[in-house]
Amino acid sequence: MIACGVIGFHAMPITGDYEGWGWGQHWYHYGTLTVAAFMAMSGFFVMKTWERDPQLVRYWVRRLLRIMPGLFVVLALSAFVLGPLVTTLSAGEYFTDPGAWTYLVNNALLFPQQYDLPGVFADTPYPVAVNGSLWCLPVEVLGYALVTVVGLLGINRRRYLVFGVALLPATLLVLNVNDVIDLPDTMLLLLTDPLLQYLAIYAMGIAAWLYRDKIPLSWWGVAAAVVIEILVYPGPFADITRAVTVPYAVLTIGAKLPSWLCLPNWLTVASFGVFLYGFPVEQTLAWLGADNAWQVIGAGVPISIVLGLASWHLVEKHGLRLRTALTDKPAPAEPPTETIAAVRDTDAPTVELPVLRPVEPQVSARQPGP
Repeated sequence: MIACGVIGFHAMPITGDYEGWGWGQHWYHYGTLTVAAFMAMSGFFVMKTWERDPQLVRYWVRRLLRIMPGLFVVLALSAFVLGPLVTTLSAGEYFTDPGAWTYLVNNALLFPQQYDLPGVFADTPYPVAVNGSLWCLPVEVLGYALVTVVGLLGINRRRYLVFGVALLPATLLVLNVNDVIDLPDTMLLLLTDPLLQYLAIYAMGIAAWLYRDKIPLSWWGVAAAVVIEILVYPGPFADITRAVTVPYAVLTIGAKLPSWLCLPNWLTVASFGVFLYGFPVEQTLAWLGADNAWQVIGAGVPISIVLGLASWHLVEKHGLRLRTALTDKPAPAEPPTETIAAVRDTDAPTVELPVLRPVEPQVSARQPGP
């Protein structure tokens, strides 16, 4: 589960134990791969939902009701339950600090985001974020917008044009990381290089859906993708190859992995909740004294899965039901038909019918002539 992989990635900066995996500086590359896999799958499946029902309002209602209910709950729990318990401030100081309230509002609006709460986790190795995972959600929503552009412009019907959509952020990324151009550090209130990289990967996920009938999926291709990543790492070119290798590998594994190796559906429904709760759980474990990555991973993964399952059953599932009620197209109305009550043989008629008698022929009194 990619969401659990993200927990492993975050465990190192949260504890300050960058050698916890024995990888040293390699931890960052591992983290970018997990996020890239998430964005590639999202682009693939969100484009699929657009083509099933390419109606703008219903599309956005579906997308927002998938992420916003769970997000609202984790923000409220972080600001009003976790925050007062772990802050270095008194309860009065905490709740009168505007940051406790803007945390909820800013993150619910997605742009701009606010990662800190007053005095919360101030003494941990990573005091700058209560929930650092949330930075991905604005990129995800921009990916939704990218699908909208592809659909409204009809690019999905001229699918070769989708590579132009992917080429723009990829080209800007290449030029920026090689200092050919000098882009600002942030774009759309997000860090520039991750934004460009993951939008390019999202676009390649869209392309994978549009070309699903043309892409040969094989384990040899997955092996080639792994080899390419090893060869180009750790140079800046890895940021470009990742836009092709990761979508191909993830979608091939998803399509070809035997069913007996796949996680059961009752567990995979927790994935978004694990993403939402994993970081605050790890920060809380570090606040309680866990000081190496393996401790945080060992305790953080099962706790996050339990919270993810709770998020699904108590919040997200009901959001999906609301989504269905709001966006499902009503069945076409059938023309009205008149119902005629059956009449039993023993029922007497309601109106007495006249008795029909045979008509006797009338004979004229005048006899015919000879």
